[in-house]
Amino acid sequence: MKKKIYISSSLNTYPWKGRFDKEWIKYRIDIFMKYTLKSLKAQINQDFTATYMYHEKTEDIVKEYLDKYDKLPYNIRFIRKTDYKSDIEKEIQGYDYLYLARLDTDDMYHKTYTQQLHEYNPKQNTIVLVNQEGYLYDSNAERLGKYHHPSPPFFTLIYKVEDYLAGNRYKLINGHPGAIKLPHEVIKKRNFLWHVHSKNTADALAKFKPIKEKDIITDSSEVKKILSEFMGDIVYK
Repeated sequence: MKKKIYISSSLNTYPWKGRFDKEWIKYRIDIFMKYTLKSLKAQINQDFTATYMYHEKTEDIVKEYLDKYDKLPYNIRFIRKTDYKSDIEKEIQGYDYLYLARLDTDDMYHKTYTQQLHEYNPKQNTIVLVNQEGYLYDSNAERLGKYHHPSPPFFTLIYKVEDYLAGNRYKLINGHPGAIKLPHEVIKKRNFLWHVHSKNTADALAKFKPIKEKDIITDSSEVKKILSEFMGDIVYK
């Protein structure tokens, strides 16, 4: 059984909250390079593809800022939204299963996550793997807390390649909260790092409120150790 691990999300496929603005794109690409890219490059199993979609209207801006950084690895790229369908269909040729994982341009997975997916043997009727345990990382205040969410945006959909190519798609009602409503299995490992920063602070900082005091990690050496499990060669203030 051959699996294709395909990680994907959007940079700015819709002009929501100024995402077509040059300043927003510049900032978000910088965040991606400092955090998400490090997590992808730190994966101990590099047998995966990761793509991030942008709206074709912003292609010149996206390419301008990407060109300011080193060339991305062969398996990580930014693509036009209109090219996504053909890209994923090309990538899954010759495979039996597609493991379609979600990871936004500012968040991170544990460096063993792609290896976990390659090794995972789901039950016959399972169509989504849900990561409920992770961390919330506030890079503004340098806070890190253990975090549980019943259905966060850190999930992996499982398709038979033949079904995906035939047009079969799962429906997630109300976005990521709908993942848990599908036939699923929960991965117990603390696999995700949900990143709080200056462009998403209002929403994400509120998530710190229900975290129990005992679950907030204040020791700087412990914070660095945990971050290294997600970023490898970390950037830390």
